Parts: sequence; C-alpha cells; structure tokens
Amino acid sequence: MDVATFLFEEGKRRTQLLPNPNTYAFYEEPTGYSESIYTLEEKCKKLASGLLNRLGLQHDQKVLICSRNSLNYTIIMYGTLMAGGVVSFANPEYTPRELAHVISDSDSQYIFAQTAFLGTIKEAIKIAKVDIPNKNIVIIDEKLRSFNGHMTIHELYCDLPFKRFEIASVEEQENKLAFIPYSSGTTGLSKGVMLTHRNIVSNVIQNQVLGAANRWYSDKSVTHRFLAVLPFYHIYATVIILAQGLATGIGVVICEKFDMKLYLECVQKHKITFAHLVPPLLIRLINDPLVDQYDVSSIRFMKSAAAPLYKDLIELIYKKFTTVEIIQLYGVTESSPSVCATPRNNKDFGSSGFLTANQVVKIIDDDNKELDYNQVGEVCIKGPNIMKGYWKNPEATKSALDSEGFLHTGDIGFVNKDGQLSIVDRKKELIKYKGFQVPPAELESLLLAHPSVADCAVIGVYLEEQATEIPKAFITLRSQHAGISESEKQKLAGDIRTWIDSKVVSYKKIRGGVEILDVIPKSAAGKILRRLLRDRENEKLKNKKRSSKL
Repeated sequence: MDVATFLFEEGKRRTQLLPNPNTYAFYEEPTGYSESIYTLEEKCKKLASGLLNRLGLQHDQKVLICSRNSLNYTIIMYGTLMAGGVVSFANPEYTPRELAHVISDSDSQYIFAQTAFLGTIKEAIKIAKVDIPNKNIVIIDEKLRSFNGHMTIHELYCDLPFKRFEIASVEEQENKLAFIPYSSGTTGLSKGVMLTHRNIVSNVIQNQVLGAANRWYSDKSVTHRFLAVLPFYHIYATVIILAQGLATGIGVVICEKFDMKLYLECVQKHKITFAHLVPPLLIRLINDPLVDQYDVSSIRFMKSAAAPLYKDLIELIYKKFTTVEIIQLYGVTESSPSVCATPRNNKDFGSSGFLTANQVVKIIDDDNKELDYNQVGEVCIKGPNIMKGYWKNPEATKSALDSEGFLHTGDIGFVNKDGQLSIVDRKKELIKYKGFQVPPAELESLLLAHPSVADCAVIGVYLEEQATEIPKAFITLRSQHAGISESEKQKLAGDIRTWIDSKVVSYKKIRGGVEILDVIPKSAAGKILRRLLRDRENEKLKNKKRSSKL
C-alpha cells in the first residue's frame, strides 16, 4: 500500500474507534487554520489533480518543499504522493549554495516555497544551473491567493478527475520512492536518502505496535494531541509526528518553529499530551522560568530523539516535570527513522530502549566481527524500514549497506543482556587521545550535571606538537551567571574544568580547556554542529602560527 492511502485509511479507521476523537487532524498556530482528516484528504486530492492536470507532473518526478512548518506543508507532501511524485525536502534556512546542491542533486522539477525564501531559491537555481521555470515554483503562503509571476497553492488546487497513484505489486512497494530527505552531511555535502513507500509504511506500523505495547494511548478518557515544532524537513517530524499522528487519529498542532511563549500557550490551550522534542529544547524547558507561568500538566509523555539523554539530564527533567514519562527514541534518517525506544517505567537511564518490531541489530568491531552482549562497537540495523540507498551515490550506498542488508549506522553502542540498545557516540566523532578513544557524549553528559552549565559540546583539537587530539569543552552558562565579567568567566571555566577532570580517567580529561560561549551551534534538529567548532579552533591555531612567525 502507498503511504498516502495507508495514512488516510488507517487514520479514518482509528478516528471512528475513538470515544473522544479530535475535531482536527492538523491545526496551525497561531493562525487557527485547521483541517479534519476528511477535509485534509480532499485538499490533498485537489493538489494532486493540480500537479497532474495543470503542471504536468509525471510519475517519479521530484517535488521539493522549501518552507518552514505549516499545514500546507502536509498537503503538499501527501498530495504529491497521491499524484505519484516523490517528495524531497530542503532546510529553508539554507544559503543559496547549500540549497543549490539539494535542488541539483535531487533532480527536482517543481518547488513549493514560502515567499520569504523565494530570493534564495532563485539564486540557488542559478548556481545549480538547472532549468526550473517560474510556473513550476508554487507559492504556499496560506494568505496569498495570487502572486505576481507564480502560481499559488490556491490556484493550483483543481477539481478535474485524475488517476490516484496506487502501489500495484510487492516489488513496486519495495522500490517506489516516496521521500528523499537529505542527511546532515557532517562529512561533506549532504546525501539524499531514498525512502520507499514500504520504508515509511513499515516505520509507522512499527511505531503503532510500539505505542500499543507500551500503552501510550490506553487512556480513552483523554483526547491525545501532538505538538509539532521540530522542522518538517527532518524525518523525525515527517514520520514520528505528522505521519504517526495522522495514522493514529491524533490531532497535531503545528507551529512554524519553536518559540517558548507560543509553545507553552499551545500546550495549555490544546492540552497537549505528547511533547516531541530534542535535548536542547528539553534543556530550555528545564531552565526557562516562563514555564512556571503556564499549565503544562496535560503532557504525559516527552519523546526525545536526535541525541542521547543521559542520567543527569533525565533526573533534571523528572524533577521539573513530575507527571511526565520520558521516552527516548533512537533512529537515523536512513531507518525512516525509528530503530528503538525506551519502555514505560524505564530504569535503564542512558539506554535507547528495545528495537521496534521486525528489526534486527548487530554490533561489530573494526574488523566487521560480530560482538557479544555488553561489548561496544558499531551499531548495524536490518529491517523493512531501512533505506533503499543514497540517491545517485552507489559508492556511499555500498559503504552503508552490507551484503546481508544491514545498515552500518556509524553510531557506537552496545546491547545489554535484556536486549536494550545503548548509544555511546558517533564513530566519526570519537576523540583519539594517544590511542585512547574518548566519547564526547560522555563528557557532555557530565558537564550538563554541573549547576552552572546550561548547554555544552566537546570536540577533539589536534595538536601537531603532540601528534594527538585533546578534548576541549564549550559551554553556555545558566541564567544566574548573566552579566558576569570576563575575569569571572575565566575563573568559572577553570573551576568547571577542575570539577569534570576530577570525575574521569586521565585520558578523558579536558586538556583543551573549557570555553564559555553565548550559544552552542546546533542544527534545527538539535544535533551539535561540531564541524563549526572544529573550524573555529583550526582558525585559531592558524592565526597562532602566523603570529608566531612575525
């Protein structure tokens, strides 16, 4: 079954079974624009008809969305799938150069965009040297019924009959692409990830089984609602929030981006029961005094992904939000994205939980030898949710998918004898200090336990004179330290370094020191942009060398 048909049929079936169903499938804040599952499906059909009858979309052609979160974003996604197209995604905050890569690499023939990003898109098209005429760039701002030189989404809606795309065979379900999201590209240009209809449907079902097993929705007296603030171009939001919400009959409240005041207003107004977050946002919720001015007691579950949550941070969350349960999710874009989740009443802090249904994990060493329980190595995953491969990149596909069909995630972890998976760090982010491997995530977890630290990141800094990397920490301070002098900052940084060095073995000590920043650079999905910090340090070292030669 194709993604759109599955989501709408399953969603309608489940909605009819609920004693207190939501009046909306998606509700946009603060505009108040909403659609029920029935009206949403009709709008998706109108968009599909417009794509086919007015723009001439052919099956398997690529449609790129360049927009912040909006309800119309969902209509474009599912309407494109109904028309037989493939949806690709771009971070709307990309520079023209970054966007040009996605436009060119994805072979996108159509772009749906908000007017705020139109200038960037046109510059990116020039850089990419591709031919995408204005008529193929559709404006999706809800308030605009017309726009000079471009068709709007309202003008594209069409009532003409069309043949809705359907999956005709098992082979087609396994091979027909639904989405091409782009990976973070921490080691170079971002790669397009080929996710099929089977991949997406499988992962939604896997999460439904997980929800049933953990009784997430067992209280029928409650009308469950999700709050969507994470960027829709990220697979966590695309599948775990939007697709899962639609297929489960759960109303999803959509915000353009995370804003603390609006977030808290939405929780209170809509009585949100599931908060889908990433660690940086959880840290903000713990530290921001504004939280205490709102009623957030409706939240029953906080789901966190994109980076590990460690014991000290989990304890802070439970101290602040006494009625919630924390669910840690682990996954990657290439797994559509869910791999595992922690069970209810989980006591194994630091674990990412048990595999979702119909998946297999193996842990391997550097020689590809399979390891036993509690032995640390690279995490490899196999299941119906694993990507078909990287778009137009057979070499990267061959490196990531082995002959048995296992995805080599690049994450370092282990499985305990109970079957719970724990992620230690990224394989390529391990700091190599004189032959020892130092996981940044472990040091970051410790730093977050310090009463003065609001957020942090640890990288390896290479010292030529010692021919080794040394750990260096970057931190931001909690609000009680606002306005302190530079000398006070230096003293506090030294105290924090002494504190953490006392808690780790010698080779893990923060030999590169502790530096205080205003903000830790992170992606919209909450992942630390270590590359930017490394570039910063490399530039410092270059400047130091230049000055020493003068």
